[in-house]
Amino acid sequence: MPSTEQITFRHPFTLPGLDRPHPPGTFDLVTEREALDVSWPAFRLSMTILLTEAGAVEAVPVTRSELDAALRRDGEPQ
Repeated sequence: MPSTEQITFRHPFTLPGLDRPHPPGTFDLVTEREALDVSWPAFRLSMTILLTEAGAVEAVPVTRSELDAALRRDGEPQ
């Protein structure tokens, strides 16, 4: 079952897969945990950020480390 949280970037930001910086804003981050078929509790985590611009929505796959790095850069002094 997917879960959604909102994340906010205060400055233009980049993520792998984007060809240019994306404007700042608040975006939905969808996280899905898929159970693995093994004999112990295990899952595969996938994350997608939903970027909106000019009325269009683009779903961009992202890892937790890529997202954390982008949020750290966003918090650094400009």
